[in-house]
Amino acid sequence: MLSNSRLLQEVWLDTNETLSDETETSSSKRDSELWFEDGNLILCAGDVQFKVYRGPLIAHSLVFRDMLSLPQPPAADRSSSEHFCPVIPLHDSPDDLRHALRVFVPGSSLRAGALEPSFEEASACIRIGHKYQIDELVQRNLAFLHKIYPADFDSYLLARRTRPSTISRVHAIGVVNLARLANVPALLPAALMECCTLGADLVHGLARADGTRETLSPEDLGRCFVGRARMAQASARIAHQMFRQSVARGCRHPACCLRVLQRLLNELGDARIELVSNLDWCAPWAGYVDDKDEERELCAKCYRMLEEERPRQLQREVWQVLPTMMGVAPPEDWGEKPKSEPSA
Repeated sequence: MLSNSRLLQEVWLDTNETLSDETETSSSKRDSELWFEDGNLILCAGDVQFKVYRGPLIAHSLVFRDMLSLPQPPAADRSSSEHFCPVIPLHDSPDDLRHALRVFVPGSSLRAGALEPSFEEASACIRIGHKYQIDELVQRNLAFLHKIYPADFDSYLLARRTRPSTISRVHAIGVVNLARLANVPALLPAALMECCTLGADLVHGLARADGTRETLSPEDLGRCFVGRARMAQASARIAHQMFRQSVARGCRHPACCLRVLQRLLNELGDARIELVSNLDWCAPWAGYVDDKDEERELCAKCYRMLEEERPRQLQREVWQVLPTMMGVAPPEDWGEKPKSEPSA
């Protein structure tokens, strides 16, 4: 995070009217949602003014605490000092600031907020929380992102099925940048992997509410170009390892099942290209097996092996080396389920 002194200099020295009586300039407007007549602090972001309460900000932000403890500059007329309201210009997106300010209510603690924030909400809270050192705000929203881009494989499979509708694949670009900003390497492998599947959006970037576009750094963009090739290679390796000549433990018809395995391997060339060299190396294999073994010659144990056990084993092996595939250092405890989560 930025040091308090550096951020204070940015906020206080970039304007000649850091603290002033409550006024509205011709180029600014009051926020329709976060303007409280009895507020005692005005924050200006872009052309929007927010009149809020300083108490919660001071309670949770080291930066605001230090900022508002500085001596106030002399005002032209302090005869009505009881109505004096500090006005602080901030170099933040009004949309980001609005999302973060919504979290605060009068009192000594942060409210829980939405259980499933949109990506825009989570991103704004992490950015604002990081900049102004509101640690709880940052950690809560990082925890939300960790559920979608986890470090262990089982949690990742669950996240694929239960992802909130407000989070789409293109948001992975923003997650990579947030992981870089907040120094959270555990988010990078899964987020970079998802970036690799974006196609042209990988270059076009993520559209933000203010009309700007957020893109990856050149270094992370390069990692994605290399990562795409590695993901396709991993998918092809899984395809050929799926039908290696070994039957399931307890197979009742080894000769028959081995013959089917060989046929499934031989016919891989006729399979859909998105299955054999798919960037999504976690794709299920049950459809291919059902299509090629219409007469169900495989015994039940071998069918279950191909439907779930063998692909999961092979995919788990890929997951373990995913950080290397994405060109980042393996995060600590990569591949391990968080201790706070019960074992499956």
